[in-house]
Amino acid sequence: MDKVLSTIKNIHLVGIGGIGMSGLALLLKEKGFNVRGSDVEDGYITKMLKDCGMEVSIGHKKENIDKDAHLVCYSSAIKEDNPEIQEARERGLSVLQRGKLLGLISWDKKTIAVSGSHGKTTTSSLIGFLLTSLGFKPTVFVGGIPLNYKYNAWWGNEYFVIEADESDGSFLYYNPLVSIITNIDYEHLDYYKNIETLKSNFLQFAYQTKELTIGCGDDAFVHKILKKAKGVSYGFGEHNRIRAKDFHYDGQFSCFDFFIDDKFVRKVKIPLLGKHNALNTLAVLSFFNHINADIGKVVDALKYFKGTKRRFQVKKKVGDITFIDDYAHHPTEIDATLKAARYLNPKRLFVIFQPHRFSRVENLYKDFARCFEHADELVVTDIYSASEQNPRKIDAQFLFKEIQNNFKGNVVHISKDKLISEIPLRLKEGDLVMGLGAGDINNIMDGIINELEASRIKA
Repeated sequence: MDKVLSTIKNIHLVGIGGIGMSGLALLLKEKGFNVRGSDVEDGYITKMLKDCGMEVSIGHKKENIDKDAHLVCYSSAIKEDNPEIQEARERGLSVLQRGKLLGLISWDKKTIAVSGSHGKTTTSSLIGFLLTSLGFKPTVFVGGIPLNYKYNAWWGNEYFVIEADESDGSFLYYNPLVSIITNIDYEHLDYYKNIETLKSNFLQFAYQTKELTIGCGDDAFVHKILKKAKGVSYGFGEHNRIRAKDFHYDGQFSCFDFFIDDKFVRKVKIPLLGKHNALNTLAVLSFFNHINADIGKVVDALKYFKGTKRRFQVKKKVGDITFIDDYAHHPTEIDATLKAARYLNPKRLFVIFQPHRFSRVENLYKDFARCFEHADELVVTDIYSASEQNPRKIDAQFLFKEIQNNFKGNVVHISKDKLISEIPLRLKEGDLVMGLGAGDINNIMDGIINELEASRIKA
């Protein structure tokens, strides 16, 4: 890193308010760079960065590029016609995509890169937490905020835990010592165009790994990659080297028996609900087995993990109504999350779903139509565009009608601007209210909670 960035001091980040860019900003500032940036709107992330001493401009304009800037970095959400990118190129400044810069600063570390269509935030957060608990003091970069910590990125020593983003191909910028592939699903096809290209990128990711690729052998796509890359598989299936048996719940914990090469190792108890989180934990245990860590200490430390912001996060309880925020925005994630929620035996599982990206709805609308079966009440709201264009005029009504034809419970469409006023009127004591989506549904849920509390005070 020192050779490549030795002449760089002042760095401007375009899209600094994104969770990935904010993590990079924290790492760069902690490493001694002068960091500033811009984003389209203010939010809790930009406020956090300002509190850390960074200057953040709201709105993208060429004047935001300081005269002393040496390097401009941008997220994959930023287009080439962005005025700040254009200004940087016209001035001959170095311009790098986020993944390339993250690859540079991690190049001399023992990188553990966690990728996959689902579960990579929880898996990478858990590895970072456990390495820290065991005294390794890792550098961590995660696409979510682990609730045990204040931030989603910090510097440490030899290990560098990275949540490797496959959505834009940037996970190929890393040279991991160990890589983890949680699963491969029909996701981000707006970038890859087809599943074969996505799979070939994951295979390349495995081939670039210096020591070991770990993957979920229950996933057919990942299983084939592991055979080619001679990796280690984990899962529930008998063919996996790392296995979980006798999965069950105990209160708010998921439990299973942990086996390596068909030999019983330990009983495992994790404060995360769902079989999908048991798989995430198996990935983590596979890594610690590889580095010859004390598995007993690893398993003992698991119970102290608090989870990750926006991953089955309990926001508040108002009376006997519980509000949970979850980032699930793909049919596979939604199905797994609702199965876990159903275990809590709510009187009603009331789901508010904010679809994310027009292209995802267009590609997966038939899967969305079938993934809400565990909900009792379902509200579908407007599609969060994530700055994506919509040439085919896909809208929430299109998805709502498809779901309506398949969903057995009560489903309604409520526009985003009416959610805060209408949702409280539909809630009943005993409801478990889940806000699902990768957009701003978490902020809307705050508004719903405030409205419900205000109405009860008035009553």
